[in-house]
Amino acid sequence: MEKQFKPYLGGWRHKVTGVEYLNAASQTRPLRKQSPSRSTCSRMVQCIKTKEGATQTLCHRATQMWRNDCYISSQTDKYMTVKSYENYDEMQLRLNLDGHARVIQRNYRAYRLRKYIRECAQIYRDMLEKCEKREQEKAIINKMRHKQNILRQVHPRSRADFDMLHNVIERWRSDRLEDIKLRLFKAAQRAENYSIVEKMVKMLNCIDKHKQAIRSSHKRQRVLRFLTLNCKPIRWNSYKGISVEMITMKTLKAREFKRLYDVLSDRSVRPDERMASLIMLRKSIEAHSCMEAFDLSSLLDQEIALLTRGIKDLSLGCLNDRITHTYLNFTSMHGSCGCEAVGGNSKDDELRVPLETKTKFCRSCLKLLPNRRFLPHSRTRKLSVCISCDSLRRQNIAHVDYDPYMFILDCVRADEIRRCSNSALAFMMQGHDIYHLVNHIWHGQSVVSKVTDVFFLRLVRYRMDDEWAPWNCILLTEDEADVHSHMKNPATVYSGHLINQIGLAHQIAKNHFKQLISFEKDFRESGRFRAI
Repeated sequence: MEKQFKPYLGGWRHKVTGVEYLNAASQTRPLRKQSPSRSTCSRMVQCIKTKEGATQTLCHRATQMWRNDCYISSQTDKYMTVKSYENYDEMQLRLNLDGHARVIQRNYRAYRLRKYIRECAQIYRDMLEKCEKREQEKAIINKMRHKQNILRQVHPRSRADFDMLHNVIERWRSDRLEDIKLRLFKAAQRAENYSIVEKMVKMLNCIDKHKQAIRSSHKRQRVLRFLTLNCKPIRWNSYKGISVEMITMKTLKAREFKRLYDVLSDRSVRPDERMASLIMLRKSIEAHSCMEAFDLSSLLDQEIALLTRGIKDLSLGCLNDRITHTYLNFTSMHGSCGCEAVGGNSKDDELRVPLETKTKFCRSCLKLLPNRRFLPHSRTRKLSVCISCDSLRRQNIAHVDYDPYMFILDCVRADEIRRCSNSALAFMMQGHDIYHLVNHIWHGQSVVSKVTDVFFLRLVRYRMDDEWAPWNCILLTEDEADVHSHMKNPATVYSGHLINQIGLAHQIAKNHFKQLISFEKDFRESGRFRAI
């Protein structure tokens, strides 16, 4: 066979031994001839360019060989050398762990102290702000109280307001007498006394006129009470707790009567408007045949006739009062008059005041009055005199301003309600009882600070766990009462001499108010002392 020489198509040559390694295609025979239409792919056609290069494997760790002069090191190797020997104590001294711990503890304690100081400072600022706010609230409350007292003196409405005015006049008279005694001689004093008496008479006359006007207005309100009560809708709470109101035909009728009464009582309308309202009322009562409707129609005819003749309003005052009085009598008898205009079911149309089920007989005015008109006090032995008769008895006594003492009593009652107390003693006592308790038993001054201004005094519980009573109270100022309310055992705070004084005052109060104990059980069982 003829030896074939193949062309060099590429290969590899070992650099050390010089051995050449050729491609496999160069070691085999040539490819057979194929048809030109058949496509062929061979390494001979693809590998055209040749390249020579050297390669070296990567070294990831040190390599040791049997030869001493050949050592291939790694990049991450660490070279360690032997040092001098170090014992445990020397190591602890070198590390100084205790010193580092002391530094950490010292800095942590300083940080904790600074944090505690900041917290205490914030608490102090908050408490200071609350105290300032509380003082401002107290100042506003006292200012409003003074303002309310001035308004009550300018526009008195109750017995307490008029007693306050009488007390102011009496204090003015005593101050004037003391002043003229220091400045003037006997003759001039007599002249000044005469002028003082004249001024007092004028002031008392003005007070009496105002009292009569207030009394007449209260009388009209009592007469209209049956209308005002029937004008209110019927209210009740449903099973879901929702408030429900119902306006009945009786309520609408009462409101219509009330509107007509307001029209008749208005004296400021023009004559033509009043005549129109009178004619309308005259036509509305024509269907009634009772005596009250006949009296009202005759009075209406009289005023209509006078208005048509041009009579002035000042001459019709008495006639207007008669008309309003007769109209109220007609409305009160509207449901039971028996007229055909009322209807068959007349009982449902009656406008009546609800009857008082619990009543007592007053032996002074000889009237059967409800129980709320009888209030016990320290000198009460039997509930037989009503409030009005008792006030008439005290008119001959010098007028005392019980208003600050009533304020003290109201504070006591509010505190007892807040504590859910069952005692009725605070609700049975009256203004003159508190006056005696403050001035005659506690000598009108605070037990601790000896403050004599009754405006700032309060009667609080001495033993906070027991119910309030005249023998379980102490007279203090408002600020002292707040501090006393947080004491669990006052005997550990107050001195022995002060405790003996408080015990003596409690014993005197118990002897003076022992009459209230007999009524306290009845009031406690009924529960009506909460409405006093």
